[in-house]
Parts: sequence; structure tokens; C-alpha cells
Amino acid sequence: MRDPLAICARLGVLSFALVLAACSADDTDGPTDPGSEQPLPPAVRWSDRTIWPGGAVPAAGAAVVIPQGRHVLLDVSPPPLASLTVDGALTFDDADLALTAAYILVHGTFQVGTEGHPYTRQATITLTGSPDAASVSGMGNRFLGVVGGTLDLHGEPRTPWTRLSTTAPAGATTLTLETAPDWRPGDKLVLASSDFDPTHAELVTVADVSGPSVTLAQPLAFAHYGELQTIEGRTVDERAEVGLLTRNVLIQGDSATSAAGYGGHMMGMSGTLRVEGVELHFMGQKGLVARYPMHWHMMGPVDGQYFAGSSVWKSFNRCVTVHGTDNARVENNVCYDNLGHGYFLEDGAETGNLIAGNLGVRTRKTADGEGVLPTDTKAATFWITNPDNTIRGNVAAGSDAFGFWYALPASPTGLSSGAADLPRTTPLREFSGNVAHSNRRPGLQVDDGPLPDGNTETTTYIPRTDPNDGNTAVVAHFNGFTAYKNSNRGVWLRGRNLLLSGAVLADNAIGATFASGETFVEDALFVGESGNALGTLQAGTPRRGYEFYDGRVGADRVTFVNYTAAGSIPSSALGFNRTNGFPVSTANFAGALTFVNALPYYIEDPHADKDGDKAAVFFDRDGAVTGAAGSYVTANSPFLATAACTARPEWNAFVCPHRFIAFTIRSDAENVAPLTLVRDDAAALGLVGTPGNPTSAFASMVPGRGYTVQYSGTTPLRPRITLNGALAGEWVLVTLPYPQASLLVTRDSDSSHPLAAAPDQATLEAGAGDTYWYDAGAGMLHLKLVTRSGKTSATLRVEPQ
Repeated sequence: MRDPLAICARLGVLSFALVLAACSADDTDGPTDPGSEQPLPPAVRWSDRTIWPGGAVPAAGAAVVIPQGRHVLLDVSPPPLASLTVDGALTFDDADLALTAAYILVHGTFQVGTEGHPYTRQATITLTGSPDAASVSGMGNRFLGVVGGTLDLHGEPRTPWTRLSTTAPAGATTLTLETAPDWRPGDKLVLASSDFDPTHAELVTVADVSGPSVTLAQPLAFAHYGELQTIEGRTVDERAEVGLLTRNVLIQGDSATSAAGYGGHMMGMSGTLRVEGVELHFMGQKGLVARYPMHWHMMGPVDGQYFAGSSVWKSFNRCVTVHGTDNARVENNVCYDNLGHGYFLEDGAETGNLIAGNLGVRTRKTADGEGVLPTDTKAATFWITNPDNTIRGNVAAGSDAFGFWYALPASPTGLSSGAADLPRTTPLREFSGNVAHSNRRPGLQVDDGPLPDGNTETTTYIPRTDPNDGNTAVVAHFNGFTAYKNSNRGVWLRGRNLLLSGAVLADNAIGATFASGETFVEDALFVGESGNALGTLQAGTPRRGYEFYDGRVGADRVTFVNYTAAGSIPSSALGFNRTNGFPVSTANFAGALTFVNALPYYIEDPHADKDGDKAAVFFDRDGAVTGAAGSYVTANSPFLATAACTARPEWNAFVCPHRFIAFTIRSDAENVAPLTLVRDDAAALGLVGTPGNPTSAFASMVPGRGYTVQYSGTTPLRPRITLNGALAGEWVLVTLPYPQASLLVTRDSDSSHPLAAAPDQATLEAGAGDTYWYDAGAGMLHLKLVTRSGKTSATLRVEPQ
């Protein structure tokens, strides 16, 4: 609680405070808890000169303080102030008002309208503080800040955003919308891009409104799609969003000096923030930490607090930041033309927040060194650092980089370091009904979590009911996602036990790629080219629906439509992640797929330096791809194909009736690659090894065959050979050079019982994998790997004795 005598002592220079009945220590009325909901005392009017020292209202340049226990009704527009500190209460009268100050600091109550009675006049708050001025209360300058007080801003309820109902061509001056909005002449709107280029979003002004028809003050520069499509029984909605930027409560940075990137900012450090129906313009301070348009800062649980039905545009640093804060509501807002990440959950300790119904348009990446984080150079409209939040019904409409980015740290970073959260193993609370379009990078990215220094690392998301217990796996369900016109991918997932269901992925360069295990797409629609013909991809870019990668991953009950474009690399419904050097599972699968006007599959020839390309196979569970249930589709490689396989030239692939299993050879400290595998029919495969790790090499191979290893370099003395994805009893014979007859071979995890030496090769080959044979004359070691009952893998380890 502040001392009224101390307040009185400040009177007389440039600082103004209300004249108390008697400046005495007895006058300590008012709540002891600034956040409590107690009635405000009777108000006195700002314009009443008798309440001010010297009988004059504050003049330009005054540092005004409203003391605790007193309530002022702002009934006039004061001249620009040096500062305004509200220890008591300030409410706006029912009039058009403007308030200008270098900063506004709220310890008490600052009120423009209420939840029950929104403000219906025009209120303009302009923040003018200098970037060179001293920091105030840890919030810098040019701010509206709350420390222990209550900020109530309640503008007029308006239609925040809607969509077109018919296409608006370039040059059009009329928009036809899906709903009749409450918009007015003079209102500013943003019309999102509906093609591949996020810069095709447009700022327009309303000239007239009649029902769902909006006449613009100027013609459109670009076409914007507005048709609702039905494709194979599913709705494909690529209609451009139209967002309202104008609100009758405006908080802005000084337009004369904000152009350099030093706008205003609104920040809560403690207390209560309830903000709705507000326009934030020229806000955010470029490159400065904690200087964002709307910002809960390290406030812990904030149940009942919200930022809703508002707009943020021309922001120099983010849109809405939830930092070290739980249970906030961010709903039905419009953010346009922001620098760096937009809707921003900062450290990874933020949980229980509702991010719903928001529109983000034209997220700009920063130049190197210009952003708060290194990742602002690849900004996401929605940056989410903890899965324990509800992300529902939002639209990421045009970013220089990502739409939605689950950037999960191993543990919270920044000021939340030391918090117990484990974002990379935390269950996904909700991700449903979201849309991402017109982004240059994936519309949904789950990967690349932040390190403590703000840079990122490849991240695997493995949700668990108990984040600390690896035995409590749970599926993370990404439900009802729509992605279109993303010039990279619709979806990139890296993790385990992830499920993309009910998705509509249309007109993307690539629909979805899963760098994951036990991760699947189900009940989805992929469309290569829809009726929205706006925009083009880079020349020569093929459309591809679903890409296999890593694994086990798969597509189940998915429909693919219109993947027919010809080219050096034709469009196709299915394919593999291109130019891949990493292992892929032989258990990757497709099932219950439907193809309509679509080439089912295409894969490029394997690159000589990419072993993952050479290992590309997938399982056609029910024959929907190949016409033969249980078949495998392979890359165009003689090592994968056998005499039993059928060439499919239009796919650049083979269809095989037999199984494939994964083969790995590695050593803990010795290089094994480069090497060559030669099958018993002389089919050979050169391997360069896992990228950055020549101690390991891998391949897909047919079981029940013999293979010879030919090293290009020094023969490793401690090779370890493994089969994965095998059925019980499946086997391969492996022959490899070994420089000495004195050796030990152990099987699986049983290191205490070395295998016995077989008397000859025939005995080895007839056995159950419990012997080895060494050909001393040839210096060759012969092994048989057999998968035991109840196992899906087999391993043999060799070491000198």
C-alpha cells in the first residue's frame, strides 16, 4: 500500500495528485488487495479544477498521479502528459476522449467500459515515451503497464473476422462475405492472401456496407479466393479471411516516431488484465525483450483474464505474449503485419491457456540480429512451447515461415528456467480445427525446440500421461487441421505416438511428412490441385500428398485427389522424403487409401550419397495402392528388387510380393562405411553411412537371402549387425571379412554366452543362428542372424578374443 503523505509530498513540481480532504495518514481507504473486485469510490471529474493543486487541471508535460483511494472520471482530453500513474482509479466518461502520455502505470484501476457495459464512444490512448528515457518499474518506457492493479478495457463488440463467400478478383471494389458484419464506412480491414504468397494480403478501407456486401474505397491489387468446395464428400475451405482492424478503443504508439520500430507496449506484471474490443496499432518495440503489444509477464495463474475480440496491427515485436502465465484466454483476435513470432507462449512453462478463434495475417520474419530470439528469423504466427494448452479454431494466414510451430524445449527456458515442466513429454491438451495457409514453410511444424540460448535443436515429441515416466505413452491427437497453399509443406511432425486425423490438406507443395515413429494420418483428404488456381509454385515443383520418412509411419483411410501434374518429377499421392540419408522403417505402410484422378506413387532414383533413398520401401497392407494386398513398393534399385518383383515404370518403382527387413551394421568406435553389400544373386548396393556418422550404415533387404559385406576401408574388429522389423524365424546370412580366427560372437543381449564355432558353412546355414563359421583360408566370417520367438530383431556382436 502506498503512503498518502508521501504522495502529498510529491505535489508542487510537475507532479499532480488529487487534493485530499486533508492530506493525512488517516485517509487510507481502498482495497488492500489491488486485484480484489471491490466497488470503486464515487468519482470526481478530471475537468474539475478545484481538485487539482493551484486550482488548475494538469498542463502539458505534467507527471500526474491519482492517489490510492480516489476515483477520477476522465471527462476531457488532457494535453500530452509526461506520465500518468494510477494508484487509485481512472475511468473514461461516456464521451470521445484522447489520452496521451509517455507512459501509464496502473497500481489501482484503469477502466474504459466494463464487461456489462462496453465503451461505445471513441477512446484513443497514445504512448509517447522516448527510447532514451529511464526504465520505469522494469517496463522500459512508452507503455501501459499493470503492477498489482486492474486494467479493464472493453470496447464495442464487433465482428472480428469472417471469410469471403465469392472470389474477389484483382481490381474488384466489392467483397461479398459469408456473414453480414457490423462494419462501417472508414473501417480498416485486412484481406488475407489465398495463394502461395503471404505478401498478397491487403489493407483496405470500407466505403459502404450493405448486408454481406462490403464496398471498398480502393480496388484490390490481388485476387482472393472465395468459393467453398466439396471434394469427395469433404468440404475444402480455401476462402480468404477478412479481418476488422478498427476498434473504438485505440491504444497506439506515437505514429510520428514509431516508424523506426519503437512502438508502445502493454504489459501486466501482476494484477488483472481484461481487454476486449481494443485496437493496438504501432505497438511493440523491435528487438527488445518483454516489449510486446499485449503481454502477461510472469503472472502465474490468471483465471478470468483475457485478451479478446481485439486487433493488433503494424506491430514491431509480436502480437500477444503469454509469458510464465497460466489459464489466460486469447480469443477471437486479429493480428496483421507483425514482426517476429505472433501469438507467443514464451518459455515452455505456460499451461492451461486458451488460444482460440484468432486470425494471424502476414507474419514477417526478422533480419539476423533484429529479433528477440534467433528463431524470429523464421517466425511462426503461433509459437507454442508447451503442449498443455488449448489451440482451437485459429487461422495462420500467411507467414514468411511457419503457421503453427510447436517449438518444445526440454525444460522451460528464460525466466522460467528451473520450472518442473517437461514440454517434450507433456500430453497434448488440444489442437483442433486450426487452419494454416499461404505460409512459406510448414503450416504445422512439430520439431526444432529451443535451447537455453534461443537457438534450436532437432526435437522429438513423445507425449506421456506422466511426463517423467517412459512407460505412460499417450497419443497426441492433432484433429481437424486444414492446410492449403503452403509452398513447403502442410504438416511436418517429428515425434512418437502422434496422430493427424480428420485433416484436409490441399494445394500444398507437400501435404504431410512425418519424421516420426508410430505416427499416422487417418481419415484425411489430400488434394493436389483444387479449384483454387491462384498462385503458382516455383517452376518444376511437383505436388506430393503424403511422404514416408523414418517410421513406423503410415496413412490409413485417406483419400487423394488430383495428383496428376506431369514433369521431370511428376506429382503423386504418395512418395518419400527426398534426398534422405537417414534410416527408414520397412514397416511404413499404406492402408484403405482411395485415389481419384491421382498417380498413386512416385519416387525419384536414389541419390548415390543418400542411403535413405536406397532403403525406401513401404507395405501396401490391403492392396489399395498396388492391387495386391501384402505387397511392398520399393525404390528403383536392383538391390531391392528380385525376380519376383514387377517393375512399375510410371512410378519409377517395383512392386514385390515378399517382405523387407531393416539391416544395420555399426561399430562403437570404428568406421564401417563406406561399404558395399552384395546379395547372393550379385545385386550390389553401395552405402556411404549415416550422415555425419560413418560408424553406422543401414539398408533394407529381403530376408532369407545371403549377403556379403565389402569394406572400402580398414576392416572393423568390433562390428555389430542387427535386423529390425523381422518376424520370428526370419533370417539372413551375412559374410564379412575378419582378420583373425580368435574371436567372440554374442547374440542379442546375451554377452555371457558366446556362440560356438560351426565345423563348416553348411552346418551354420542349417542352424538356428546359434553358431558362426570362420573360413581361415579366405579370412571371412560367416554369420546367420535369426529372429527368435517373441522378438522383432536379431543382433550379433563380434569382437577379437
